[in-house]
Amino acid sequence: MAAAASLALLDRTLPFPNAAGFGDSDRLSQEIFSILESKFLFGAPPLEGACFGAGLVRVLSIDGGADGGALAAAALVHLERRLQELSGNPAARVADFFDLAAGSGSGGFLAAALFACQMPAEAARDVVVKNRKVLSGRGGRGGLFRRPEAVFKKVFGDLTVRDAAKPLLIPCYDMATAAPFVFSRADAVEAEAFDFPLWQVCAAACGVGPAEVASLDGHTRLRAATGAGGGGASAAVANPTAVAVTHVLHNKREFPFAAGTGDLVVLSLGGSAAGSVVLPSASSLLHIAGACQADMVDQAVSMAFGDRRATNYIRIQGNGIAAGETAEAALTERGVESVLFRGKKLMAQTNGERLDGVAEQLVQEHHRRLESKAPAVLVKPSATPRTSSSAASTLITVSTNSSSESP
Repeated sequence: MAAAASLALLDRTLPFPNAAGFGDSDRLSQEIFSILESKFLFGAPPLEGACFGAGLVRVLSIDGGADGGALAAAALVHLERRLQELSGNPAARVADFFDLAAGSGSGGFLAAALFACQMPAEAARDVVVKNRKVLSGRGGRGGLFRRPEAVFKKVFGDLTVRDAAKPLLIPCYDMATAAPFVFSRADAVEAEAFDFPLWQVCAAACGVGPAEVASLDGHTRLRAATGAGGGGASAAVANPTAVAVTHVLHNKREFPFAAGTGDLVVLSLGGSAAGSVVLPSASSLLHIAGACQADMVDQAVSMAFGDRRATNYIRIQGNGIAAGETAEAALTERGVESVLFRGKKLMAQTNGERLDGVAEQLVQEHHRRLESKAPAVLVKPSATPRTSSSAASTLITVSTNSSSESP
């Protein structure tokens, strides 16, 4: 089934680190990793650069975390304002400049709000600020709504996964199968068996939704991890960047020219720790596990980009939001980079400056596409007859005769 194809995305290993990611003392390991990558993972060495002049596939990945998406939301507002300035279009939206969005936990909510509701970044940030406890998986009550899931019902209404304007991926952990499950627009376009109400998807990803999530035709069901209010769902799949990268590199129908990491530009928005843990608890341990997993995925993806990780892979994360500070304050601080076995180190640029650099890249790619006759992405439109058949193709298929794409 197509759902199985989505699950397989998490099972596939990312490209092993390139030689540039290691010191000279590990030359033998470099050669072994290089052989494995070229011979077994992708069949042939990835082509460097934007092959065939098709341009770069633009990927947005948003973590879930203990901060409830506060830092990511602030970063998106900053990015959207800068994109509006550079493009000269005051109505420009973040979704206009990306080809795919992936989000886990609160990041799944932000990705869906931007790509399905076409919500301005400031409006999405306002929802996050007012409902941080809900979006962080702590199931907080109060705020604007009496029940946690009411937040998602209010925002998404009757929208489903297939209603996203562009490819959308939201990973979750299914307790019934004890394995990750990826809600994918590519699957949802194929059949109702893989299409789910967006409010249920985002609530499940944050760990505050209904015990069971069912597809539109009822053929596909999963039991999302709630973590007893501790954000277990978002901790299980904390960083969706690996899911996004593998989806692009293996989905040749939607992304026919993406042959390797050199054909991607990825913006990964991490979370900010909510503060130090004084007393251990189930909730705090889940968040710690999620943060560790997010850092490990960041390390693996960064090394897979090799020499291009400084330009084609940009990771924004914070050191923690102190009491009385806002998430916007973290954008004025120097960026933080996770270094394997060495902890974190400060970068030369601030998070805001790094986002400005990303905005310049995205606008340049936007102008390049306006002058190019070859589309970089072929996305199957969702305006197709719905079907209740559960016998859809196991492949993520997309019409290749459509040349339309948004900027």
